[in-house]
Amino acid sequence: MNLFTLILATAINTNLYSKADTIDYWHVKYNDKTIAEYTAFDKAPITIKKQDIKDSDILTVEYGNDTPCYDGNKGLYILSGNGKKIFLTTVGATEPLKVYLNYVIATKSYYHLKNLVFYYFDCRRNNLIFHLKIE
Repeated sequence: MNLFTLILATAINTNLYSKADTIDYWHVKYNDKTIAEYTAFDKAPITIKKQDIKDSDILTVEYGNDTPCYDGNKGLYILSGNGKKIFLTTVGATEPLKVYLNYVIATKSYYHLKNLVFYYFDCRRNNLIFHLKIE
């Protein structure tokens, strides 16, 4: 019984003094409706029907983590066929990340892109965050 008590006490003590380990997460909103919630382990693409898109439709990305950047800029970009970054939006560290969906479609058409793979960047990160399919 003493060994059990020692193991239990060690487990409780370790749990009390260890920091919670968090992972980055992000939510994608279509206008004001959340359409996807991701972590680094999620890979499901977002699909939007082209005929449903209106001129005023906006995608918003809310990115969160335990070490946010308060200096510099953050933004969203996609990659061209030759790997060049095509910036969709760049804002200050505390501003919301928003991009008009028609701008995304026009960029896709202009660069003749088959895939829309969105990346997030800030002073510490440069992460692939989601795939967007427009049908």
